[in-house]
Amino acid sequence: MSDNNSDAVRELRRALYEQQRTIFILRSQVIDQRAVVLQNLTRIESIEGYMTNNRGERFRPRFSPIAGVELGQLGRRLEMRERRRQNQADGTGNNAAGSSAIGRNEREDGPSSDSAPGTSGNLPPTPLSSRTTATSVQQNDTLGDGQGTSQNGPGPSGILEAHMNRARVRMVRDEMVHRALQQQIEHQHQYLLQQQQREQAARQQHIREQLDEADQLHEQILEAENDENQDPAEQQQQQQRQIMQQQLYERNVRLQLREGRRFSSGAASSLVVPPAQLYWERECLICTELPANFYNRGCGHVCLCSACAVNCVLHKIATCILCRAPVNGTYAFVR
Repeated sequence: MSDNNSDAVRELRRALYEQQRTIFILRSQVIDQRAVVLQNLTRIESIEGYMTNNRGERFRPRFSPIAGVELGQLGRRLEMRERRRQNQADGTGNNAAGSSAIGRNEREDGPSSDSAPGTSGNLPPTPLSSRTTATSVQQNDTLGDGQGTSQNGPGPSGILEAHMNRARVRMVRDEMVHRALQQQIEHQHQYLLQQQQREQAARQQHIREQLDEADQLHEQILEAENDENQDPAEQQQQQQRQIMQQQLYERNVRLQLREGRRFSSGAASSLVVPPAQLYWERECLICTELPANFYNRGCGHVCLCSACAVNCVLHKIATCILCRAPVNGTYAFVR
């Protein structure tokens, strides 16, 4: 018998060691997973910080070096063209003033002697000179600019507007990409957090189960060691005492239920329990602080301490506190 108990103790100890080893392994895995979670969170925060810091620079219109040079040349050409037009306008105004003065002098002096025969000095001036001047101005502008509207495609303003449109499209596209990336990062962040929380909860539950099993194994080992150290006679006596206590408890419960039914129906109490089979309460029912050591001689309920029993006698309480049965005489002390 002792050999079997020793083998059982060894098996239980071996199982306990295995459970402890499993718990250590699971704890190390949980620590590794926490480190991975911290790394992922740090990476996500660094990406969000980079996006937040570079958000202002992303929406600035940026052009390639070739486009920048071309825009600079277009700006200089536009300035030169405006200056040339202003100079030509000033020269045309001076020519018009001079021709008007010459015509006025001719009308005053009469026809010139140098004019060809058959021509009259009073004829109106033809607009050929003005048309020729406008044509020459347009040709000079075209040759000076080097980019005619009808010959070489759109003008400088159209090219600049096209570049600005492309810059706006690029800004909108960058904004959409930024929003999509931010939503993806937030979704991934939430998914990782939820997954880590689920895994951590599952591991903690598994660890709690393993700890409970280890505690049960430890208790079984202690019980087995106690059983091994006890003699068979003592074990038998202990089992008999447990059986007697269980029977006494069941009998007292049945008596209490019967008294409760009789009291609820209004009948008088007829329970008389000998002192050897008293219904024992662990603490006083009145003060619930001191241990109960006085019982009623009529029903046998041990439910009062010494102080509360004296108060009941002084106040002439003639019924049991527990079952309301009449008190036969006084309360007795349990020795």
